[in-house]
Amino acid sequence: MINIADKLKTKRKEYGLSQSELAEGICEQSQISKIERGNYMPTAILLHKLASRLNVTIDYFFDEQIESVSNLKEFMRLSSRLLEDRNYKDLEYLYNLEKEKQSFLSLDEESYLNWVHSIILFYTYNEKDKAISLLEKTMISVSEKHSVYLKILNTLANFYSLVGRDDDYERNYQKLIQLYSEKDFDSQEFLFGYIRTRYNYAHYLLAKGQTLQAIQIAIETIEVCKEYETSYQLAPLLIIVGNGGKDFLDSDEVNDYYVDARDLSRIYGNKLMHLQIEKYMNDLTK
Repeated sequence: MINIADKLKTKRKEYGLSQSELAEGICEQSQISKIERGNYMPTAILLHKLASRLNVTIDYFFDEQIESVSNLKEFMRLSSRLLEDRNYKDLEYLYNLEKEKQSFLSLDEESYLNWVHSIILFYTYNEKDKAISLLEKTMISVSEKHSVYLKILNTLANFYSLVGRDDDYERNYQKLIQLYSEKDFDSQEFLFGYIRTRYNYAHYLLAKGQTLQAIQIAIETIEVCKEYETSYQLAPLLIIVGNGGKDFLDSDEVNDYYVDARDLSRIYGNKLMHLQIEKYMNDLTK
């Protein structure tokens, strides 16, 4: 029902129609209002007429693979870049601007904003419990088939690991792996999400002292990067193998991982990581 309400309102707004204009010759304006508030389930005949006026098939209202047109495309593009750079200050600035617009948002778009807000709360204001609670509530209302669900689940898993809720983290990680196993990795969004999830898990295992398991996950994920010809998270994965392999690999092999990570950081302009690796390698030779 929520899906129909969101999709009807989104498509109506996209065409610039008022509720009265959409209803004209089809039904009462009050019926449109009730549908969009989620208080009324339209009949198949009424839904067919509304679909015809909005130039969509009736499947539009029921197929969860068909997501509503986003009013947040530019914000999503910019926020994605800021999140990769962990630039939470500028992210908060853009978030506040978006909230001030007070434009109509679909359920998925509101969930995306909640996801961004939770990250700001957690990392900028250290309001960890509030951030976790916000994501837990948001996740309940989002379909597993939508990409924002994976973002929420992944971030919530990270939050759990950082506050010591290991059982909750492990549960979320297994759920993520199950969901990603059903995705097409020809989609960059799904491929990068899977790689990021596996990298986070390897990092988590290393911090827990489960070194061999961490190395195994990192190496397997490096192979995924090679298979799909992407450098995404490749340098951090190489560092995990280097850091974890000091007790299992000879010094030349360990050094090779660091060199590869350093060179990738330089090529892709990650100056901070490049300098950190350089310093670490210099310390090793002293």
